[in-house]
Amino acid sequence: MQTDILISDLFKYNSRFLLKKLGGIDKAKLFVRPNHNLNPAIWIFGHITFFRGELVELMGLDPQTNGLAEFFGSGTFPRNDPAEYPHIDELTTALERLDDQIVDALNQGGEKLLARRAWGKYDTVGKHVIGSYIHESYHIGEINYLLNLLDKGLSDQARLSLATRRKNSTGKILLDNLKSVLTVK
Repeated sequence: MQTDILISDLFKYNSRFLLKKLGGIDKAKLFVRPNHNLNPAIWIFGHITFFRGELVELMGLDPQTNGLAEFFGSGTFPRNDPAEYPHIDELTTALERLDDQIVDALNQGGEKLLARRAWGKYDTVGKHVIGSYIHESYHIGEINYLLNLLDKGLSDQARLSLATRRKNSTGKILLDNLKSVLTVK
């Protein structure tokens, strides 16, 4: 199978996973910021969408993502008022359109597109594509973790007692066994 087709399938998978995850939640959870160090899911989703637009532009296409940089570009801060954000449906539509543009560009441009010289952090479009995929996958993991945490509704008391309920990991079991064998008595 060709590299360009595999990569386009990875982007399609990310989109399906993300949209499914966000589609079935209470929309109020999109704006929850558990503490000052964590971004709300809406900001992370918008950030992924914004960076997909950057990739589409790098591929030579029009991403039609005007205005997203002020909300979701690197170095921006989450807004406190949910009304200040673009609506989730707008972001969803933009992500789906950008996904189609990326997949079409990869399928039509193939290996030649991936090898094309590029500006920015990496010297080829292919390196940008891979970097973008890794970047968005990281953020999709953040969204998944954040929404799972919100679904659990962990209280401070529950968080404090997690250490006492932790199961032994395989690594810990192996290390304990090694210690018992290597310890001189």
